[in-house]
Amino acid sequence: MRKILFTILGVCALSSITAQNTTNSPTSMFGIGEISTGDGGQFSGMGGVGIALRGNSFLNATNPAALTELDSLKFTVEAGVMGAYKRYHQSASTNSSNVGNINNLGVGFRILPRWYAAASISPVSSVGYRISLDQQVEGTTSTISSYFEGEGGLSRINLSNAFLIGKRFSLGVNLSYVTGTITETETNGTATQTSTSYKKTFYADLGLQYKLPINKNKNIVIGATYGYSQPLTQDNSLSVSSTSGDETIDKSEHTVKQYMPQFFGLGLAYNSLKWTFAADYRYTEWSKMRSSNSIISFANQRSVKAGLAYIIGSPYKNPIRLMLGASIGNSYLIIKDYKATNYYVSSGLGLTLRNKNMLSLGVKYGDQTKVNKGMPHEQSVSFYFNLSFSERTYRGKLQ
Repeated sequence: MRKILFTILGVCALSSITAQNTTNSPTSMFGIGEISTGDGGQFSGMGGVGIALRGNSFLNATNPAALTELDSLKFTVEAGVMGAYKRYHQSASTNSSNVGNINNLGVGFRILPRWYAAASISPVSSVGYRISLDQQVEGTTSTISSYFEGEGGLSRINLSNAFLIGKRFSLGVNLSYVTGTITETETNGTATQTSTSYKKTFYADLGLQYKLPINKNKNIVIGATYGYSQPLTQDNSLSVSSTSGDETIDKSEHTVKQYMPQFFGLGLAYNSLKWTFAADYRYTEWSKMRSSNSIISFANQRSVKAGLAYIIGSPYKNPIRLMLGASIGNSYLIIKDYKATNYYVSSGLGLTLRNKNMLSLGVKYGDQTKVNKGMPHEQSVSFYFNLSFSERTYRGKLQ
C-alpha cells in the first residue's frame, strides 16, 4: 500500500503542473478557461451530483464530509480518466475535436476513530483553442492572416479532512492549492505575440452532511457546502518576436484581477438497498472576475443537478449499478451581453469487481440553449472511466 500511495501522490504532483487538455472551445480564451463541471468518479452517470452522496469506497471531493462513510479498515484509492468528442458551431462553420485527460486521482483512509482524510487532485479549468482568421487590409484588396492559439489550465491539489460528530453529523474541509499556467499566442503576418500567465492560490471550502435513518435499510442525507472567494496570484509575461528580424521583446504584462469564486451548495439524497436518488443546487459568484476585453463580462452561476441509481441483483454480492442524471445551469461567461445556458444528460454503469472494488463507466451528452446567432455553440459527448479499489489495513494501526 505504501508503494501505491506514493505512486498516486507522485502522479498528483506531476499532473498539477500539466495542462488540462479537456477542451478545444474558442470561448476558453476568456477568464480562466472552460470550468470543470466536476463529473467523474463512481457516480459519473448521475448528472454530477455529490453534495449529499456517501459511500464506503467513495472519495467525494465535492463534499469532504462524506469521507466519514469510508470503510474504517481500508485504504481507498480512486483513479479516473475522461475523453470527449466536441463540436463547435459558429455562423456557417463547424469544427470538431477529440480531447481527454486524467479526471481525478485520490487516496483516502481513516486516521483515528472519528477522523478521516484524503489527498486528491482534480481539474479546475481548461484552455485549448486554435483559431485562424483572414482579414482584409483597410483601403486595399489584400488580406492578412491571423492565428490565435491557447493552452493550459488550472488544477487543484486537495488535502481533505472529515470528522464524525455523534452518530449522524459529519463536518469536512478541503484545503487546496490551485495552480496552473495558461499560454496564449497571437500571430499576425511576421509578428508573434505570446502571453504567459502563471496563476496560483490557496483555497478552502467546507462541507457538512447529516444522515437521518428511516429504518435499517433506508436513510436520507442532507448536505451543504461553502467556499470563500480568494484572489489568484498571477505572474504574467509578454514576449513579442518577428520572423523578419532577430529581435525579441520580453516584458511583464498588466494583471487583470481573477478569483477562485465564492460558492454555496445544498444537496439531498435518499438511499435504500436498491435505489439512490440525489439532487444538488449550487450558486457560484463569478461576477468579481474582470476581463481586458470590453465585450466580455462574467455572471454568477446557478446550477441544478439530479440523478438516480438502481442496483440490479443482490446489493450484497457483486451488485451492478445503473445510473441516470441531468443538470442545467447558466454559463459564467457573458459575450456581448449574451449568456448561454448549458444542460447535460448522463447515464452510467457501476460494476463490482473482486474484493468489492468498483469499476464505473459514464457517458454524458452536453448542449446549449439561448446561444445568440453568431456566438459559439458547443455540443459534446463525454466518456468517463473510474476505478475504485481498496486494500485492507491492520486494525491495530487505526485504533
